[in-house]
Amino acid sequence: MSDHLLIAQVTDIHIGAVDSLFKGVKIRENFLKVLDELKKKTLDLLVLSGDLAALNGEPEAYFWIKETLTHFPCPYIIMSGNHDHVGRMARIFENIENDVSDGMLYFSRTVKEKRLIFLDSSSTKVPVQQLDWLKNQLVNYEQDVVLFIHHPPLLCDCQFMDERYSLTNIESLWKVFNQLPQIKHIFCGHYHTEKVLAKNGKSIYLTPATIFQIDTVETNFKIAHTNPGWRIIEWGEDVNTYVEYLVDGKIDRKNYKLLGKNNTQHFLKFN
Repeated sequence: MSDHLLIAQVTDIHIGAVDSLFKGVKIRENFLKVLDELKKKTLDLLVLSGDLAALNGEPEAYFWIKETLTHFPCPYIIMSGNHDHVGRMARIFENIENDVSDGMLYFSRTVKEKRLIFLDSSSTKVPVQQLDWLKNQLVNYEQDVVLFIHHPPLLCDCQFMDERYSLTNIESLWKVFNQLPQIKHIFCGHYHTEKVLAKNGKSIYLTPATIFQIDTVETNFKIAHTNPGWRIIEWGEDVNTYVEYLVDGKIDRKNYKLLGKNNTQHFLKFN
């Protein structure tokens, strides 16, 4: 149908200033392989949801990403993660200049009459300016929206990331989220893993990285595997989503269904 929206979310690509390896992972090659798979789909939008750069917003990384996406067959949106630099992003990706306020990259888009909201958690929190803006955006808007944010807005039972790199103002964020029933689906990256949780009537989706996945049980850093992953979001009458990995040149798809609806609960995975 013409109002059916198909989005690919790609996150945590961590492109460096030069083409290099990280613990044996061919970082740029992983990203290029993911793009090759996504080109086979009839996408309406590609969302790069933060940590485009390896460490601290290397401009060479942004120039390479921009050049790489020149002929990608659908529009793309970039977001800022904690390893990005909004100022450099705005200078290199000129089309985002109007989306930067107070040095933060947050904005909304309407695609096929569906509203998408993008927040900036690159400072490891969502500052009050963004929360006030979010409330103003939705004060007279009654339809459902989909929200993207780099950091998950809750602890996710991922030991290493929860203990060291979680969002720092989760409580204040939920004081606002709980006032906004229009937000039912929240898509995140940052944790380098796949997981789906629910809280207060909202579904929170963690999307795997293209560089590597982090073990969720170990308290110290440990790579779970290096298969690049991404998320597909299908938004028609409702939102449906699934994760895909590239494993030995073949696609491995992961789907989910809800176990329960009370507070924070994991979803049951099935293939």
